[in-house]
Amino acid sequence: MTVSDKDFEEIISLITRETGIVPRESHRAGIRRYVEERLDAIPDAQNAVHIAAFFAQSKDEFSALTNKATVNETYFFREERQLDLLKSTIFPALLKKNTSLNIWSAACSTGEEIYSLALLMQSCKIRATFTASDLNTAVLETCKAGTYGANSVRSVDGAKYHHLLLPYKQGDGSYRLSAELTGSIITRQINLSDLALEKPPANIPQNQHIIFIRNVFIYFTREMRAKILKTLATTCLADDGYIFVSMNEIASLDNSIIPDELEKKMEGNVFYFHKKA
Repeated sequence: MTVSDKDFEEIISLITRETGIVPRESHRAGIRRYVEERLDAIPDAQNAVHIAAFFAQSKDEFSALTNKATVNETYFFREERQLDLLKSTIFPALLKKNTSLNIWSAACSTGEEIYSLALLMQSCKIRATFTASDLNTAVLETCKAGTYGANSVRSVDGAKYHHLLLPYKQGDGSYRLSAELTGSIITRQINLSDLALEKPPANIPQNQHIIFIRNVFIYFTREMRAKILKTLATTCLADDGYIFVSMNEIASLDNSIIPDELEKKMEGNVFYFHKKA
């Protein structure tokens, strides 16, 4: 079934209204293709007066739709310069006041990011609690399973930390993380746009010493970015805590939307946010 431009724009508006995500042009063709395939599979949906309403009225259908609206390309030890900074500077600074740290991967995708942090901290003999969250329920299941293909490791980035994965490497080149490691990760479905609400949801992590929220802000409007940063700073981040975004997002987070509680800092060629004392 071919979806009209009008119906498709209503579906895009639904996604943005409910999740805060503004799908990029490069993602829209995939969303349209999924919608048309789904409508072909469900005859009753073809008779809906408003196709967007069909997806809005079913939690499962809307969840599957939003899964298609998010991009989940990631790999282990991505942006290793940030990990270098954690190991050399930030971990020692935090451990002067804390015996255990709270770490949150706020857009964890399939989980390589949170496991990279867990493996790094394990190698440094640092006690921590780890939370991984995402809007996409399918990627959370992958995170829980802890099994990854060879493409989750890239030779161009993160290579200096690949040795931390060797105990989990299988004969076919894949990686199967231990039950102890996967069991140490708390997973939650969290819609980051809810952090922009006047009253954020009760299930968002609090008292986090380090928050990774990479490759997310590019999908949100400027106003949404400002509100999410404010909630992260005031509700989620511990005193003296740190926020890391992807290096390619720094330009979209200029001083006009950074809340008073945060300061943008640079160490070498790595940018990050630090909660002011």
